[in-house]
Amino acid sequence: MPDPNNDTSGAATPAPPDQNPLPTRFEVELEFVQSLANIQYVTYLLTQQQIWKSPNFKNYLKYLEYWCNPPYSQCIVYPNCLFVLKLLNGFMESAIVNEDGLLEGLDELPKIIQLQGPQWMNEMVERWAN
Repeated sequence: MPDPNNDTSGAATPAPPDQNPLPTRFEVELEFVQSLANIQYVTYLLTQQQIWKSPNFKNYLKYLEYWCNPPYSQCIVYPNCLFVLKLLNGFMESAIVNEDGLLEGLDELPKIIQLQGPQWMNEMVERWAN
């Protein structure tokens, strides 16, 4: 009688199909970049979370600027997100890392986004209408 633990037939058991494959890096980065078009979300990031004070987050935003160039920019549905990405990177360029390893010089950024964000959204809608 054959031993089920010692299968020598050479037949491999097929792996079950993955029901929910993980998103690709491309999909994750595209989704995050496009989320920057949502001023309320950006305001949340800058007021509720402290990740925006991290040098790693600064580097990540800088890295994501490749979305501003073809062929990647052709995948963008909400082009205002690229404006917000460049705006955030512009503010973060002048930030310095303090002794605690956090970015300094960005204290006004959440206020600016909160106050100017609705105006930028209205300007974006006007650009799309023309």
